Amino acid sequence: MIRRSRRTAPALVVALVLLAAGALVATAAIQTLSDYRPVFTFEAVTGALSGVAWGSGIVVIVAAVAAVVGVLLVGAAIVPGASHVLPLAAAPAEAWNGSAGWHRTDLSTRLRRRAVAVEGVDRATVRVRRNRIRVSARTHRGTTADLREVLTADLSADLDALALARRPRLRVTVTSTRKEP
Repeated sequence: MIRRSRRTAPALVVALVLLAAGALVATAAIQTLSDYRPVFTFEAVTGALSGVAWGSGIVVIVAAVAAVVGVLLVGAAIVPGASHVLPLAAAPAEAWNGSAGWHRTDLSTRLRRRAVAVEGVDRATVRVRRNRIRVSARTHRGTTADLREVLTADLSADLDALALARRPRLRVTVTSTRKEP
């Protein structure tokens, strides 16, 4: 049940670069075959590149940039992304593939609803990461210290009841919407 993030950003960049290069070459080829003046001629490209030596600075720089981009893309493909699921400590036997967990979005929704259910909390936002959970709550009360402690205790008890394999750190901030005179 280890669902990992997709590599959409690097794939999108590579796809757009290849699409642009392919469209440019196709446009030039079609214009050449149709007896129109092409965007660029293949003779002009080969003529410009034939005058460049393999040891020149521009060739070395372009090769280094291409190598760095290639290593970054290979690294992005090999290194696993962040897991979308926080695993449970003791997965039930009937769970699929012997494992179970909470999806980050579902856990965030559960904690947000739990936070809003606390008396005095008007709104709450929850961000779930691998090692930490950040809860930002808004209240109409003038003092927020006691509400923060109540909210932290309530959410901590809820996280303990979930029995996650590795419990993330909980950070709760409460801000007041009341304006100071």
